[in-house]
Order: sequence, then structure tokens, then C-alpha cells
Amino acid sequence: MANWTSKNGGLRIDNASGAITDIGQYINSVSDSGGANRLDDTGLGDTRERSLAGLARGTEAQINGALNSTTYPIFAPLVNGTSVTKTLEIKYSTGKYRVGEVYVTSVQLGQNVGQRHTFSATLAAENGLSVTSVAAA
Repeated sequence: MANWTSKNGGLRIDNASGAITDIGQYINSVSDSGGANRLDDTGLGDTRERSLAGLARGTEAQINGALNSTTYPIFAPLVNGTSVTKTLEIKYSTGKYRVGEVYVTSVQLGQNVGQRHTFSATLAAENGLSVTSVAAA
């Protein structure tokens, strides 16, 4: 059974001036995915599908959160796109981090009348995120 997300979890990312900033308190959800692709190796006339290990996919982290005076300057300029990477640190619990350089893609800023302003973004780490027990510097 999964644990509830607690105050031990967190997320830090470069702000507009390049300093790594803790935005964990404004994040509703974080999910990261990766793994290897499979290549179809099924021959003509085979009665069972076969596959081979393919290339490792780039890791992607999907984040959603509240848009405010801390998160707006980080993500709003990225709606227009950038080729600059940001340092990302996902803290799952004490001493369990995933850290790396990411490209920010698919940024969405939301605004609903009478509700919280939100944002979402996909953070693509083409070289993957390192698993470490040490926080990003």
C-alpha cells in the first residue's frame, strides 16, 4: 500500500534568476515516468508476439500546482518556450531524491473564476533523473 504524501516530500526547481527554489508547498501532484521501449520482433507466421528491449526512454515528470507569486515567475515565461534547462529535485521522503537537468515542456496556466489559479508542466530529463540520498546543491 502506498504512503500518503507528507511534509517529508517536496519539489525544488530553478527560479527565474537561476537559484534553486522550494515550491513543494504549492504542488498538488508530481509523477515521474521512464523505462525502456520495447521493439516488436514478431516474425511472419508467429503465433505469439515477441519483443526485444529497446532504447531507454527519457524520464518525464508531470507536475501540477497553484499559480502564485512564487510559481508564476518560474513557469509563465516558459509558455513561450525555452531551450534552457532547469535543475529539478523531487524529494520522495527523507534521504530519497531524484535529481537532474530538465527541459520544461507543455506548460499550462489556468485561471478559473472563484477558484485557485493553477499551472501544470511536463519536465523532460533526456539523460534521466539520478536517484540519490543527497539534495541538489
